[in-house]
Amino acid sequence: MKKIVLFALALVAFAGFAGAMGSKEGAALGPATAVKYFVAHQGGYIGEAIVTVNPDGSVKSAELNEWQGPGGWAANNSEDGKSIVDGAIVRVPDPLANPTHADPEIKGYMFYIYNVKDGLGVWSQYTPGKDAFARPTRQFERDFEGLMGNPIRAKAYVEAARANTLVNVTIEGLKVTVGKKASETVHYGHMNKTNPKATYMPIGAATIGYRYNMKATIAFFMANPLAPFADAVAKAKTPLKIVADASVDAADAAAFTAADDSVYFVADAVTGATFSDFPHYSLELQAAYRLALAQQLINARK
Repeated sequence: MKKIVLFALALVAFAGFAGAMGSKEGAALGPATAVKYFVAHQGGYIGEAIVTVNPDGSVKSAELNEWQGPGGWAANNSEDGKSIVDGAIVRVPDPLANPTHADPEIKGYMFYIYNVKDGLGVWSQYTPGKDAFARPTRQFERDFEGLMGNPIRAKAYVEAARANTLVNVTIEGLKVTVGKKASETVHYGHMNKTNPKATYMPIGAATIGYRYNMKATIAFFMANPLAPFADAVAKAKTPLKIVADASVDAADAAAFTAADDSVYFVADAVTGATFSDFPHYSLELQAAYRLALAQQLINARK
């Protein structure tokens, strides 16, 4: 635990440094919040890390939401209605998309089409032209994951997912017909993978599932916000138990029956998290934490 103690000492040192930096007319530092948007889980999902810090620089609260991309909610359009095939289209609010278009059903929206080539499907930008919409010349040009790398678009997507304004559409020429909302066609119980009602990566006999993993990730981060998460590559078989909490996962926690699992370590401290994206999620939370610390100083100088 020596290395983790050093992280705590570093946090205390930062608090002293922040105080030494001073503020406008000696104003004390107050709490501050920052949000970091990111493309999550190897693409296809949009993440939202929210961190609030206390006046002393410690973490007051931390939250990570991960919203389904089009592949997680687009309506099945195959002949048997059981899968998504080439030609499925979704509409996403986007302040950078089609800002001057005359049609209110197009202005301010980005359209993505499931674009299949040689058996590989990509959610590509679908662009209105003079008489019809068109796919990009190159399949991977202006795809969903790439465009969501812009935090302006990612923020708009998250806000739309939360407000339930993401929709399925059909298009004939330039005529856009709005279909079901994402919440009506989502394939994993809920648009937010961290929601207790979500079924993405469920609890199983040998896995604690996504939501208990996220609970462990948040708890470890809050206690160790300056930990070197990029170095968290080592995993070791560790005794593991979960305490049932319906506010975390509505599924029966008793489904997990294994005595242990491969758990991430950071330095010499066990995290309790097993999922492959633990280092990524933790680094995004850490980035939001640093932004909150910066915002704290900015607020004090106003």
